[in-house]
Amino acid sequence: MIQDPKVMGAVSRIMQRSERQTDTDKLISTYVDVGLLPQLNNNNHQIFYGRRGTGKTHVMKVLESSFKERERTSVLYVDCRMLGSTSQFADRTLPIGRRCIALFRDYLLLISGALLEYIIENPSDSAEEALKALDDFNAVVTDPVVRKFAQSVSETERVKQERGAEFSLLGNLGAEGIHGEGGLKTNFGDENESTMQVEYAVDSQDKIVFPDLHRSLTKVLELAKGQLVILIDEWSSLPSDVQPYLAEFIKKGVLPISEATVKISALEYRCRFSEVVGCDLIGFELGADIATAPDLDDYFVYDRNPEFIARTYANVLYKHMNVELDTGYLEVSHGVTCGDTLMNHLFTGYETFVELSRSCEGVVRDLINIFTKAFFDAQRRGRASIDRVSVLESARQWFEQDKAQYLGDDLQNALRAMVDEVIGQRKARSFLLPRELERHPIVQRLFDARVIHHMQRGYADKDNPGARYNIYTIDYGTYVDLIGTSKQPQLDLLDEPAEIDIVVPFDDKRSIRRIILRQDVLDRYL
Repeated sequence: MIQDPKVMGAVSRIMQRSERQTDTDKLISTYVDVGLLPQLNNNNHQIFYGRRGTGKTHVMKVLESSFKERERTSVLYVDCRMLGSTSQFADRTLPIGRRCIALFRDYLLLISGALLEYIIENPSDSAEEALKALDDFNAVVTDPVVRKFAQSVSETERVKQERGAEFSLLGNLGAEGIHGEGGLKTNFGDENESTMQVEYAVDSQDKIVFPDLHRSLTKVLELAKGQLVILIDEWSSLPSDVQPYLAEFIKKGVLPISEATVKISALEYRCRFSEVVGCDLIGFELGADIATAPDLDDYFVYDRNPEFIARTYANVLYKHMNVELDTGYLEVSHGVTCGDTLMNHLFTGYETFVELSRSCEGVVRDLINIFTKAFFDAQRRGRASIDRVSVLESARQWFEQDKAQYLGDDLQNALRAMVDEVIGQRKARSFLLPRELERHPIVQRLFDARVIHHMQRGYADKDNPGARYNIYTIDYGTYVDLIGTSKQPQLDLLDEPAEIDIVVPFDDKRSIRRIILRQDVLDRYL
């Protein structure tokens, strides 16, 4: 099977990033649910976490397809890497308000575009009114708020007065005596003229009024007779100082609308959903404004459920290979119908696949990359199936090429100290970290770089009552990298069955009680 040219082509074509896959049917076909999707397929506002490569975008894309199957639902997928511009993000001299309002406006215009498409493709009996309401919504989003106020007032008054009198007497002398006519004419008058001149100043402010936004968006959805689902991916790609303000905008402008639902995916240690400014909390109050769903990392830790995770990974590889081949090819040509049969046909044994499952440390993208390297390594060596040597060498190469070389000097030194202490001296692979140190910058950066991994949160050691620890393990690749050196560990920490040859030992909690990483060790590398 490993020498089959069509299978080789299928393995090489496996997409390592979900956003690169333009065929929605393939995305859905390759998805293997571990229990997270049912917890997200609802109308609750939610955030879910996961490290790079754990499949957050894949989940979002499948969730998008699922929501689109609902009646009268407009679904908007937002990749935060596409929001904003260089000038908004890179120029820290600009006021934070200006940077944030531009970003939020981009976000709202994407909503407007999605609603326009929905109204046209799914017209209601009030579609014309919905389009007019959408125009009002766009005006709220794009038009500045104009305010006119009196700057100076001047008043002038002119008074015109007239005074006069006129008397006339006419007479003639006749036989009958004197005859005369007389008259008196008077003219008195006042004419007032008053003028007032007011000079106005116009103040134009680039802002969005939330009551107007809420009113206009609600009206659009009511007239369109639809629901709006917003899926926000790659939140952590936004500048950290901007994130709390965008969260505040979403909280005030979108979350209160009953017809709208927001889902967000993020890297736990690279996101800031809130910030305290003075006495006020800016952004999301997690648990109150928006709920947090389970972490993807919690589903893929091999040691928690070994058999389930091994079968899950086997199904992931089977589905990714199967969609790249003609329908039924694997079954007809090689008798492969599922992940279990793929495991049996493509690997020298179950224990070899166990090593592959453990080597990826819960990151599906790493699984695919290590598998691809191991496949072609075995093929190049003329093997009939993937053996353990190929898996170990591929795990070592992947650690060196994708992880180690991108660590700065400070992280390299910190990781080397951990390896020397935990693996070299203690002959283990895991260690305890006081829970209050989980947000230590060195720990966060090493975790984000996928060279240390969470095993368990909130572990209580009976020898230290009241103390709580998180259990971390050092990357599988670091262990393999030591094989053949003077620091190669000789101790298996669990008594494994003799028929299963485990290269990298498991750790149990008894073995790591005395391996506690303290703050002073971490602070050396800040």
